[in-house]
Amino acid sequence: MIKIQNDALTAIMEAIKLNLGKYPRIVLRSGGCAGHMLVLTLDNIHSGDIEYSEQGLTFAIEPVAEPYTENITIYKKPGLMSEILIRNNSTEYVKCRCGKSFKITK
Repeated sequence: MIKIQNDALTAIMEAIKLNLGKYPRIVLRSGGCAGHMLVLTLDNIHSGDIEYSEQGLTFAIEPVAEPYTENITIYKKPGLMSEILIRNNSTEYVKCRCGKSFKITK
């Protein structure tokens, strides 16, 4: 289940208006303190992507990222240089303290 905080939802909808034809796409990337992180981009739907709808918004999920989207929250970091972040809330993975990155142990 993907949870989207209201301020993040508003920011994503505004970004989509500026980038017509693009979808919010969740991808798995190396990085962060623990080694891996889920990143939200605006992109086309790629062949093999999983489409997921939540709160009237269709997401494209990269196939390798899909197992790690089970229990995530998409939120907007407050401040002048705000950004949209994804937090993996699952207890199945070793996470860094801030919860932005996680270690794949399987």
